[in-house]
Amino acid sequence: MQYRELGKSGLKVTPMALGGWPLGGGAEWGKKLPDETYLDMIRCALDGGINFVDSAVFYGHGHSEELIGQAVKGYDREKLVISTKQVAGRLTHETARETVEACLKRLDMDYVDIFLVHWPSPDVDIAENMDELNKLKDAGLIRAIGVSNYTLEHIKRARQYAQVDVLQPCYSLFWRYQLEREILPYCIENNIGIMTYSSIGQGILTGRFSAGKILDEGDQRQNTIPLYSDEVFPVAVKAAERIGEIGAKYGKTTVQTAINWVMNTPGITAALVGAKTRAQEEENLGAFGWELSAEDRKAIGDIGLEVAKLVADWDTLFAKDHPALKLK
Repeated sequence: MQYRELGKSGLKVTPMALGGWPLGGGAEWGKKLPDETYLDMIRCALDGGINFVDSAVFYGHGHSEELIGQAVKGYDREKLVISTKQVAGRLTHETARETVEACLKRLDMDYVDIFLVHWPSPDVDIAENMDELNKLKDAGLIRAIGVSNYTLEHIKRARQYAQVDVLQPCYSLFWRYQLEREILPYCIENNIGIMTYSSIGQGILTGRFSAGKILDEGDQRQNTIPLYSDEVFPVAVKAAERIGEIGAKYGKTTVQTAINWVMNTPGITAALVGAKTRAQEEENLGAFGWELSAEDRKAIGDIGLEVAKLVADWDTLFAKDHPALKLK
């Protein structure tokens, strides 16, 4: 298995990481499955060679962390890289240690490898967040500091107060401009690792949708994510089909091709990809061990840009003018 250095942290991670959002069982992902199904999926990822697992307090109000903590029992903890995160408002002078200790309790671990600020806040000074994470790093409760959903100015501000080892941004074939314009070159120049979320476009790049079929009842993606809007969704479905046709030349599925493209983008350390079942995770693992030709990689990228340009004016995957991105 190939490993990559995660920024300046000294941590070595696989180029695909397991994203823990679907494990929370929230309305974002439709029908909730039994915990044993999720536990089996996590163990499938670990047995398949993945050593990097990401979660957050928000994912099922901590349930994702609990499941990850249960699933990794019996594996060598020192060989795993576990990350989790919380919003800026819960990482203040008054709340940071309590927040991190609660995460560790749910994970049933003595330390977490990476702790990230999940979202910045205009009401909380970045310096305060970084100061508290530095203290927790000195105390041995966390090993590295990361940030998620930060603008370039937020990243620059954070680096004045702490060593930021990793950024977790939204990035996929269908969501490109927000990272590629400025942030990706900056992270490459400053050796900041990047672990992408929504690496398969919130599921559109699985290739399992048709233009007339959206999601299960109760699944909120179709109401909150621009890729699932009436304007963008049909275009994205057709684009995914074309990407799948190119991947088929390598004996790979659409989702395997999409993950492989992200993993092999210069500057990307690891692509976070979620799953709910063992079968889904086994398919995702097929993104390892092969590479696209330069010609096919460009063709796939060009197809993805046809979708990405339709959502280029969105600041985040969840809002055009997200209030959290205002810089204090």
